[in-house]
Amino acid sequence: MAKFKKGQSFKNQRVHVVGVFDQTGKGMNGKNVSFSISNDTREGDDIFTDPMLVYDTYVDKLGKQQNSFTANYSARQWEAIEAAANKDGDELVIEADLFMNKNGPGLLVNTNTLKTPEIPFNQQKHKANTLAAREAKKAAVAEQRAEQETQTEGEKELSV
Repeated sequence: MAKFKKGQSFKNQRVHVVGVFDQTGKGMNGKNVSFSISNDTREGDDIFTDPMLVYDTYVDKLGKQQNSFTANYSARQWEAIEAAANKDGDELVIEADLFMNKNGPGLLVNTNTLKTPEIPFNQQKHKANTLAAREAKKAAVAEQRAEQETQTEGEKELSV
């Protein structure tokens, strides 16, 4: 799930539709939607390394655990998403307020406060920014571990 920094707002977040599937249960007519924070217009520390709004698992028909990134939206909510989306880019993109899902994992899009962003979604830039941020995060963690090991070795030498 997209992890927000302390004090970072859930409001006015640029998100794009990664996938959308019809709900197939009896009496269901909505959509299962996968949303991701859009990193295509973000820079520096503002880039999310894990941008999906939902990370969940389910057991498939063969009994194997699978990953799921979807949340349930009603037909009316999906219509609002489609109406507000900028459709000119690689994926549908909206500006939305997000909130914690009380009935499951992850974040949901508030379909009552949607805005249409002017800039279309650019998948190539999103991917490049996301991968670069992950590499930077990995390097920072490795550097921090190396510093801790050096400090621990120094403490051992002093105690001898």
